Amino acid sequence: MREHRVFPEQRRRGRRNDEPRPHRMNLRLGDDERAAIEAAAKFAGKTPTSFAADVAVAVAMGRLTPIPLTYREELRELVDARTALTRIGTNLNQIARVLNSGGDIPQEQLQAVVERVREAVRRVDEATLVNMRRRRPGSPEA
Repeated sequence: MREHRVFPEQRRRGRRNDEPRPHRMNLRLGDDERAAIEAAAKFAGKTPTSFAADVAVAVAMGRLTPIPLTYREELRELVDARTALTRIGTNLNQIARVLNSGGDIPQEQLQAVVERVREAVRRVDEATLVNMRRRRPGSPEA
């Protein structure tokens, strides 16, 4: 007669390209901290323990730098401004192609591109100033 197991056989997932982790550290977390780690681990397809260990080791070894929320907003602004500048560059190339082939561009279209350039440069300038202020010695966010 075959033995009936109450629990299905557990398969241990191996770590990719790594040695086993024989050492254990315990963390104390609040409810919101635990929920955040569990959600991030689920998104990454890892267990909460594996996720926390991987992130902690990456930060400690300098392979990952945490970005505070205020910096993320600044980074998002810079990425958006860069995207706008790329689109403007495409518009300028199209205008140059028309002008180089002897065509004419309406003044309104040129004015619209110039205004987009001004707005994109203003956004980059703003983000740059915020970044420079933060990096000043004695700055509260430095």
